[in-house]
Amino acid sequence: MARFPDGWLSELYSRNDIVDVVSAHTSLTERSGRFWGLCPFHKEKTPSFSVSRDKQVYYCFGCKQGGNVVNFVMKAENVSFGEAIEILSRRAGMELPDKIDDKEYMLLKRKKQQIKDLNKLAARYYHETLFSPQGRKAFEYLKNRGIDEPVMKRFGLGYAPDGWDSVLELARSKGVPDETIRESGLVLVKNNNMYDAFRGRVMFPIFSPLGEVVAFGGRVLGDGTPKYLNTKETLVFNKRRNLYGIDLIRRMAKVKSAVLVEGYMDVVSLCAHGVKAAVASLGTALTKEQAALLKRYTSEVFVAYDGDEAGEIATMKAIETLSAAGFRVRVIRFGDGLDPDEFVKTRGLKGFAQLVKNAPDSISYKLEVKKKEFDVSTADGKERYAIAAAKIIEGIESPIIKERYIKKLAEETGFSPGSISGEAQKKGAQKNSNANNRYNRIEKTDDGTESLLLAFLLGSPAYAQSVSGMVSEEDFSFGPHKNIFSALLGSVKKGIQPTYAELISELGAEEDVNEAARLSGLQVVADDPGAFLKDCAAKLKKERLMRRRLELAKLLQTASGAERSKLLAEISELDKEFIKLRV
Repeated sequence: MARFPDGWLSELYSRNDIVDVVSAHTSLTERSGRFWGLCPFHKEKTPSFSVSRDKQVYYCFGCKQGGNVVNFVMKAENVSFGEAIEILSRRAGMELPDKIDDKEYMLLKRKKQQIKDLNKLAARYYHETLFSPQGRKAFEYLKNRGIDEPVMKRFGLGYAPDGWDSVLELARSKGVPDETIRESGLVLVKNNNMYDAFRGRVMFPIFSPLGEVVAFGGRVLGDGTPKYLNTKETLVFNKRRNLYGIDLIRRMAKVKSAVLVEGYMDVVSLCAHGVKAAVASLGTALTKEQAALLKRYTSEVFVAYDGDEAGEIATMKAIETLSAAGFRVRVIRFGDGLDPDEFVKTRGLKGFAQLVKNAPDSISYKLEVKKKEFDVSTADGKERYAIAAAKIIEGIESPIIKERYIKKLAEETGFSPGSISGEAQKKGAQKNSNANNRYNRIEKTDDGTESLLLAFLLGSPAYAQSVSGMVSEEDFSFGPHKNIFSALLGSVKKGIQPTYAELISELGAEEDVNEAARLSGLQVVADDPGAFLKDCAAKLKKERLMRRRLELAKLLQTASGAERSKLLAEISELDKEFIKLRV
């Protein structure tokens, strides 16, 4: 694990509030001094994921995972400790320290930078080629699709010549090692020979939010296959964690809402016609990681997928993903099987703006789609639709909004608001009951002395030094407790009274981190701290002696001769210690 200066790390933690960081991945609600939401790391319907702003720690009671803000970023972004630190340092506007004690981390960092530099070189080459005689066909193709030169330049569009080694030879001529070229995804390898991955295609460079070229998408000219080709996953590119167009959104001062589309050309075409904030999900169904990325910049999304059946299915999936991330979601519907690019070219910005104005919210859209499954002209179809619609309505948290949809459904179907409300509350009552149980778990614990002592010390590290003479690592039976206690004492001996976040950064094993995060939720109040610590120390000693006595008694069953005498003598000494502890 990369090592960073303690003081620098403390500053990093203070500038990255965990509630703000987590809120970009899941919607949080404050209850009982903590923030609660659906866990971004496993599927659940009842919130069991908690975040403490005071302690800067998160913990999920469902999957038993927890940690500080760095652990969260590592898990949410699927990156190493050092990479998580980089992400948070950029977020806080902090420069990385000059000296980082981790050769493996520094080697990986250099590799990534080399790939980014090569991507930048390739992007410039493709872009220049687009405006050269060699790229005339691609240039005319874009012009015919309503894309003018300023838009081409804004997106850095380009053209990959229909040759086998244009980019390969360019990279080699600049001294780029073959290993870096292979790892970039710009070439393919067959029989140990490399050749350009993109040939005869209009090129769409894919940028990170910071404006770094991390990958490419290529659209074939003509009828070749595949129609679109993306860079394979590399050290700098994971399609689940990137959005096409996100770099342009990041540059905007304020983003009230964003339009989510399916393809590169949809984003470029919308932008060309005046739509400022549009992103595409790189040819995959929208992922929770992409939703979390977009949540950094806006909280409202208009889903504008194709108007065909496949687009409808994709829209329903996107609604679920976006809603789980805490977005307000509305759906733009295109008639006649059109896609965003085709619509905006024929109807212009004014026509698109009208669609935005009339866009239904996610619940209305779900009800419209569900209604298609039934013949509501019949009594049976109307009844079945009402029951299915009630299941959708029961998921609405706001009583006021829920009441509005109940009234609307009653008007549609002829059933009374009371009967629809009763149907909607069948699952809702159980859901609310489970949620309350989850929220109250923090106040309840059956934890033993080890957990209670550590929870107290973690919350009041000033007492750690005084307890060091009464308790040792050997007094703890649970491995993570030993390690947490050791890390706490180590920090205190260096003159540091660590916060939860700082202590967790000292723990290497995931099991230790999860347990420390769990302990952060235990509320331990001691009216007389000195007496409490002495009592805990005595109990831990007794428990350790008892564990050892049971071990000896078990060995005694099969021992004989001198070994038996030795075991009996140790048991006798343990009994004497027990007597002393009772006094």
